[in-house]
Amino acid sequence: MLFGIPVLTGLLVLSGVLSTAVAAFLWNERPKSGTTPLMFVEISLALWAFGQALVVGGTALVWKTGGYALTLFATAMIGPALFLFARRYTGRSTDVSPGLVAALGIVPALALALGVTNTGELTWIEPTLVTVGGRPTLAVEYGPVFWGVVAYTYTLLFVGDYLLFGKFVGSRNVYRKRTFFFLAYSLLLTACHLLSTVGLSPTPNHTLAPLANLVFGSLSLLVFVGYRSYGFLPLKPILELFGSRSKSLAPVARTAMIEEMGGGMIVTDHRNRVVDINPMGRKILGEPDARVVGRPLKEVLPPRIFLDEDDTRLLDPGVAGNFSGVWVRTPDGEKRCFDVLITELDGEGATGRVSLIHDVTERERRKQTLEERTAELRRQNDQLEDFAGIVSHDLRNPLNVADGAIELARRNEQFEYLDRAENAHERMETIIEDVLTLARQGQTVDETESVSLCAVAAEAWATVDTAEASLGCRADAEFEADRNRLLRLFENLFRNCVEHGGDDVAVTVGTIADGPDGDERSPDSLWGFYVEDDGPGIPEDQRDAVLEQGFTTSEEGTGLGLSIVSTVADAHGWEIDVTESATGGARFEITGLVADGPALEDDPLP
Repeated sequence: MLFGIPVLTGLLVLSGVLSTAVAAFLWNERPKSGTTPLMFVEISLALWAFGQALVVGGTALVWKTGGYALTLFATAMIGPALFLFARRYTGRSTDVSPGLVAALGIVPALALALGVTNTGELTWIEPTLVTVGGRPTLAVEYGPVFWGVVAYTYTLLFVGDYLLFGKFVGSRNVYRKRTFFFLAYSLLLTACHLLSTVGLSPTPNHTLAPLANLVFGSLSLLVFVGYRSYGFLPLKPILELFGSRSKSLAPVARTAMIEEMGGGMIVTDHRNRVVDINPMGRKILGEPDARVVGRPLKEVLPPRIFLDEDDTRLLDPGVAGNFSGVWVRTPDGEKRCFDVLITELDGEGATGRVSLIHDVTERERRKQTLEERTAELRRQNDQLEDFAGIVSHDLRNPLNVADGAIELARRNEQFEYLDRAENAHERMETIIEDVLTLARQGQTVDETESVSLCAVAAEAWATVDTAEASLGCRADAEFEADRNRLLRLFENLFRNCVEHGGDDVAVTVGTIADGPDGDERSPDSLWGFYVEDDGPGIPEDQRDAVLEQGFTTSEEGTGLGLSIVSTVADAHGWEIDVTESATGGARFEITGLVADGPALEDDPLP
């Protein structure tokens, strides 16, 4: 006795409560195929346990016979319920019609009616109370209705067990474990009922099945409600016993294919929980040893890993289709690209999805490389067309001048014509150098080094014919750049200042320490630099055009100098803007730099 309740009675009540709890959980899982019949199996076990609790714990004849009637009804109901569950679970739900369900329910209904009324003693024969061990016990002989119910139940139980066994042999992974769990559950209940019926049960009456259900009822709560795995099942020796005797290689081949396939496979149920995953799927997730089955998909694949927010829709339960080029960030920080094929799984309605995942990172990277190469070739082709126009137009005029001057010098022996030819050749040399420089500067910068703004500016100034012009550097800073290309940028800017500002123009170089949108940066940071002069400046309506290839306002100009400046800036990822200096001259602002060190004190150059 425990708290005044016999231990056996308390265990039976506990078994009934556990089965009721599992049935309540399955009630919420009804959209899932096969859940409703399984819920009735648990209801039958609960009624069986409560009925036997009345038989064992009741003191009056009416309570004990009522408990037997409830047990008989539960016994008659568990066979059809398990049979219907097995058919639905094994994919034979199309054969389960409302007429079949109604026909299977006739015997349980008759068993309940005849068990309560015992008409003509068809169910029980002369039930009486006898005292055994100081407690009243029901002595009863079973009638034909009882044996008919037993035969009916066993027939359906054996058919259901056969269907589950076939599913077990042909299943894989979590489905094989789950099927074995249901099969073992059914076989245990069948064996316990059989032992009680033939009088070999170690417990009185028909209490063995409800008592055995205590173990499986607890495991059911662990598996169904807690979403735990089936790792406690002794599958390996069972598979060694039966697996080699399978007459079909199809399940084995299917398992091997899915386990060894180069892509990942993830199966989710109607509540978007992971119910199966293959080894490659675990590898793709970056969690080869973590417990994934049973966890919500959005916990396994958090939305934050997707580089494109639109791709998070793949985690929504109702989404299906083929999705290409899905970029994610792996747990180790690497960016990977995947193609994902999501297919709906239909049972009694939509019951889940299967997602096939293929790593296509190398394909996408090759594709990006080819696209970049194609863009570069297209740009170079455009440049070639421009160069062809420059060579055919701009070089023809000085070449004609040189030819004419040389011819006149030969005829008249006047050397001033040779000076004209020399000037024409110098003009052609300038054009050729500008064209070659422009062709080389179009490439993307691959390697950079730390450079000093004032030092590079001074070096470039020394290579330009600056006449009486002067250069001042108001503030120095260090930043990353391709030194040779930066020299070409300054050379062309300085040449432009001298050509358009006059021989005595004053040119100034300085830093820009304000970020975009006017946000003031720290004193130790650098946003860009500028080159300005005190010449006549550039008209506002021409400031955008001066950076275009071929634009010039001088008959002697090639229209390539500032275009070279623009291409150097683009190659570094910088931006260039043409504006007006404080003195009304031209000002070129190059921004988008990253400082390599702190800004230095003002250091004007002589």
